[in-house]
Amino acid sequence: MAVAHEHPDPVPETSPIAVYPPHYPLPVAGTGDGADGAGPAGELLPADVPASTLPAAAEAVGNRNPYLAYLDSLDSAESRTTMKGCLDRIARLLLGDDVHGIDPKTGEKDPAARTGLGFPWHVLRAEHTIFIRARLDEQVIRDPKTGEERPWSHTYRNKHLTALRQVITWAWRLGLSTAEEHVRAADVRPFKGTREPAGEHIEPERVGALLDACDAHLDAPEPDEARRAELRQAALRDAAMIEVLYSTGVRRAELARLALRDYDPVRRSLHVRGKGNKERRVFLTHSAAARLADWLAERGREPGGLFPPFTPRPQRIRRRAGGRIDHLTGQTISHMLTERAEQAKTARPTAHDFRRTVIGELLNAGVDLATAQALAGHASPVTTARYDRRDEDVRRAAVDRLSPPPTKART
Repeated sequence: MAVAHEHPDPVPETSPIAVYPPHYPLPVAGTGDGADGAGPAGELLPADVPASTLPAAAEAVGNRNPYLAYLDSLDSAESRTTMKGCLDRIARLLLGDDVHGIDPKTGEKDPAARTGLGFPWHVLRAEHTIFIRARLDEQVIRDPKTGEERPWSHTYRNKHLTALRQVITWAWRLGLSTAEEHVRAADVRPFKGTREPAGEHIEPERVGALLDACDAHLDAPEPDEARRAELRQAALRDAAMIEVLYSTGVRRAELARLALRDYDPVRRSLHVRGKGNKERRVFLTHSAAARLADWLAERGREPGGLFPPFTPRPQRIRRRAGGRIDHLTGQTISHMLTERAEQAKTARPTAHDFRRTVIGELLNAGVDLATAQALAGHASPVTTARYDRRDEDVRRAAVDRLSPPPTKART
């Protein structure tokens, strides 16, 4: 296979990898003019290949690029996007760029920011991964509104270490590094720590306000009949999604993947495919089942996504090239929640807020931990237990028993 011996962009002399020349060059993509039909020597893949085309790009280089091979091995497009971001940030860290790809001149995201696609992952050794871990420990995230900085969470940093270990492992699997180099480089300690589960508890009144915002569009005083029908269609779909989130606590990606065949109206249940392709069954409240029935009367019983996206005006249920009803994306669900919260004049919830609320309410209601774990789709009961608010209530009640310090009467 024709090979390239250099990164497409010069590695800064200040980078910790500059003094370690590659022992094994990266493969290249091309048109078949090389000695083995792979492509002209020295021609690297373009650095702006989107995550959605990574499998095809990996095939183009014979799966010998560890970055592409690792991302291609992941089960879902969402996982590929997440771990691609981790590898891109690590590559920029080592190349001396802004970790987040921000242009220092404009302060905005640089569309031409370097990625990890052409980075020589196969040259990384133990000294590099030690350096990377130390730099990850220093990273902070800045609140765009307040300017306040806070360190990355240990789970977020560990996600980057997972991506790093995996790409190093793939470099070894592809014959680009030795077993000894692989073991030493991948032996990097994880970050330790504890965090409260992400998200906040959603009061029933807030959920009711979101549903009221949807219901207000069922018979909106809109003079245009077509527009009135569009508002009604979106209101039925969005109200059903909100009720499903509030009764099941499914993850955002799980909700987006639901198909019509996954719903069993007799059992009031949904067949959910979660992380790691693990399947489980969750159940709807009577209220959620009623909302879903109203939406299905509008949607129809054609196969495809349970909650499909809509086309731009004229608004219709969007279909794929073959005519099958399409699925939503997780981002569309987030946009829906933002829009309904603005209409309801209430704080915007996330899909994970619903998840935290459902798990917490189940545990508060006395549901045993194993059942709550099964409904949530957690791999470990330890994760589910972190959502238990009962200890917090006990501690608060204990503090309330303390006598306040004596002070002079306020005037």
